Amino acid sequence: MYAKYATGESTVFVDTKKLPIIKKKVRKLEDQNEYESRCLWKDVTFNLKIRDIDAATEAKHRLEERQRAEARERKEKEIQWETRLFHEDGECWVYDEPLLKRLGAAKH
Repeated sequence: MYAKYATGESTVFVDTKKLPIIKKKVRKLEDQNEYESRCLWKDVTFNLKIRDIDAATEAKHRLEERQRAEARERKEKEIQWETRLFHEDGECWVYDEPLLKRLGAAKH
């Protein structure tokens, strides 16, 4: 990654090839809820891993169309989408348990 300054100068900001690979700690797909990100995007991710861009694109399209249809249905039935991890703050969405809050709780 490069940083480009207003002067036009460009320098290496982060050399991703030198960063260590850190394995993510996530629950198995079968232990996740239906609307968790990895569950929703598993077909897209799989097809990208096997380099089948057309299948990944189709899976992404199906997912987005499903989400649009669900949003239309909620709107028609005047059902508010219930979030689990975020709350609305004006026009922004804010994570309920930000890192600084979690780090502060660990100190006490």
